[in-house]
Amino acid sequence: MRVKLALAALMLLAACATPAPPPPLIPGEPGPNGTPPPIPLNGPIAYRCADGTQLMVEANGRQARVAIIGGPSMVLPNAGEGYYSNGRYGFRGGGAAGQWEVGRAAPVNCTGS
Repeated sequence: MRVKLALAALMLLAACATPAPPPPLIPGEPGPNGTPPPIPLNGPIAYRCADGTQLMVEANGRQARVAIIGGPSMVLPNAGEGYYSNGRYGFRGGGAAGQWEVGRAAPVNCTGS
């Protein structure tokens, strides 16, 4: 009888144990259950746009440094809240979503990773 009570007490304690915390999310690596990787909190963010354009964007509030993969790099001054433009090129947004503008063409949606 004592063995059964001791075993029951151990099982009850084991059920109350705190599970181990999940491993930290690392930018660039997939999240749990295949979710998209987390967006970095600082530094450049890679964007893939709907038209196939690939960008690296690092915004700091006053300006955004933009590198078009396979094209030119530029610094876009802040032209409004969350919007950076030099008159020819423009980037709006940040984090997981943005829009890229070239000239008078319609903005293209971009996804950050």
